[in-house]
Amino acid sequence: MFFKLALSNVKKSVKDYAVYFLTLSFGVCLFYMFNSLDSQQSMLLLSETQHAIVKSMIQIIGGLSVFVSVILGFLIIYANRFLIRRRKKELGLYMLLGMEKGRISRILVLETFVISLFSLGVGLAVGAFASQGLSVVSAKMFEVNLNNFRFVFSAGAFLKTILYFGIIFIIIMLFNTVAVSKYKLIDLLNANKRNENLKIKNLGLSVILFLISVVCLVYAYRCIIHNGMMEINLEFWQAIFFGSLGTLLFFMSLSGFLLKVLKANKRIYLKGLNMFVLRQINSKINTNFVSMTVICIMLLVTIGALSSGIGMASAFSGGIKEATPFDASIISLYDEKNKKSVLQDGEEITKIIGDKLDEISDEHVEISLYQLPIKYGDIFFDSGVGEDRKLSLGYFTETGIVAMKLSDYNSVLKMQGKEEISLPENEYIFNCNYDAVKEYYDKSKYKSISLDGREYKLYKDDMLGIQYETYMTLNDFGTFVLPDKALEKYKPAQKVLNINYKGNAELCEEKFKKEIFDGFNLNQRFIEVTAKTVRDQSISLKVMVSYIAIYIGLVFLITSVAVLALQQLSESSDNVERYALLREIGAEERMINRALFAQIFIYFMMPLALAIVHSIVGLYVANRVIMVIGRINIAWNTVIAAIIFLAIYGIYFAATFLSCKGMIREKSKD
Repeated sequence: MFFKLALSNVKKSVKDYAVYFLTLSFGVCLFYMFNSLDSQQSMLLLSETQHAIVKSMIQIIGGLSVFVSVILGFLIIYANRFLIRRRKKELGLYMLLGMEKGRISRILVLETFVISLFSLGVGLAVGAFASQGLSVVSAKMFEVNLNNFRFVFSAGAFLKTILYFGIIFIIIMLFNTVAVSKYKLIDLLNANKRNENLKIKNLGLSVILFLISVVCLVYAYRCIIHNGMMEINLEFWQAIFFGSLGTLLFFMSLSGFLLKVLKANKRIYLKGLNMFVLRQINSKINTNFVSMTVICIMLLVTIGALSSGIGMASAFSGGIKEATPFDASIISLYDEKNKKSVLQDGEEITKIIGDKLDEISDEHVEISLYQLPIKYGDIFFDSGVGEDRKLSLGYFTETGIVAMKLSDYNSVLKMQGKEEISLPENEYIFNCNYDAVKEYYDKSKYKSISLDGREYKLYKDDMLGIQYETYMTLNDFGTFVLPDKALEKYKPAQKVLNINYKGNAELCEEKFKKEIFDGFNLNQRFIEVTAKTVRDQSISLKVMVSYIAIYIGLVFLITSVAVLALQQLSESSDNVERYALLREIGAEERMINRALFAQIFIYFMMPLALAIVHSIVGLYVANRVIMVIGRINIAWNTVIAAIIFLAIYGIYFAATFLSCKGMIREKSKD
């Protein structure tokens, strides 16, 4: 009997609250997909470098899954509160018919079990097939051939999903049991007749709280802009704290003065059903300002993750070809603490390696880099670099500029197949390919420099952008290429050996690392960078950042809009009698539908509007961070993220409106 009743209730709930069930299933699907990456990588022919990064990604996603499951758990429990609230009258009728609270709880437990089983089944089934598509996407991103494709079911991801969501659903069962035990019959039967009490009635207090919220948000924006997201310090945490507090106070104060402010404008307040719509919205803000705060912050995280996360991923792989002009480079370290080179006088990398180098390379060149007494900060615009920008550039502005002999520069050009440059004795070349600092150089300062009492003019009145070593990114902050005589008195601060392989690249790569770099124990004073390693790392980091950003972004987005949708569905269910009363007093169906649309639209837009304001500041700062990493501007990625975001948001909004319209129409007829 109880099972049949529970099953009947579930069928009815599925019809009215399909958004809730689909969201749970989608959450299970995403959870399984991203936690099954461990099994998928077995199909991919990954290099050792890629495999290590993928392993780290899986560990990170595993940790994030715990966090995601907690967030999902809290929001699902919160959403479940609305399902119970919607059924208060039904539960009251059960009590009125003599059913004990324990038996009512048993029905709810059975319903939750059926819902859980349904959500897990659908989610796991869709996730198992969707994960195969993720394998294909992974293969494309890793640029490997998926010749041995096979259907892979991850037992580990399956058990992990069952465990995590099983715990969530058990907590929901307990929550429902406790909630039912506290209900009184009179409250259940009159649930639909009770209005929300406005917690903040004083207009003056509401205005004060609103102004405080604005001050908190402005201060938070200032902190994060000044911090630049370059380090986690007190200023960073102040931005988080005051940003969250300002958001909470904004929605808390909004419920106090929104209705009163609009009441003052009679043309708006008395037009059509605006009076009804505004009171409905004001009531829900008053009740749900905490959840709207959480949703707003989650939407901010979603926008940031989908736009700057994908932009960061592109930054890791952008400009790789330009950054790796040689198959390998060995770069000597520089003792920044003692301001001296780790090289001994006259020491050369080629002499250390000797004949072994000829076994893997028939083309190589060793160049010397010098550090001049001129600081990079000396050639910046005084007004062009603010304190926040100096912070993001770190010690760079206080570092002596790097210089190179013309003969070394020409040897690099020749090795890259480019035309060599003839330079008069009183001229120099300014080389810079680091986009994040180019705009801050003051040409009036570096057009003519003085070194050891001699003036040197800028070659062709412009800067060049040659990459003279293989590195992870384009990393030349600015190098002065001077005639050889100008640097004769200086000792090299660093040396770079650039190598191009001969014959089989993979065999040369292996021999270079094992027999040369490791064999001569160069790792204590040198670093080795190979084009293949950089490429593998950039691709792997792109996959890792993209997957983590998409995982967090989609989970937060779906959860947020699902809660918004569920709240409006519950609101419509509770207000069926009110909509019926509107019809009785002569309101047309078109007018009622328009009022319902306006109510849902405003409710969906309020947390989104503030999240967009937050994200404008956040993306501005994130874009500067990404520009430091690589030649990527996240504007295009933001457009792509916005399309994905608005598509999902719009689908949920449309589904909510149609469900609410059908609900008030069908139940009013009954």
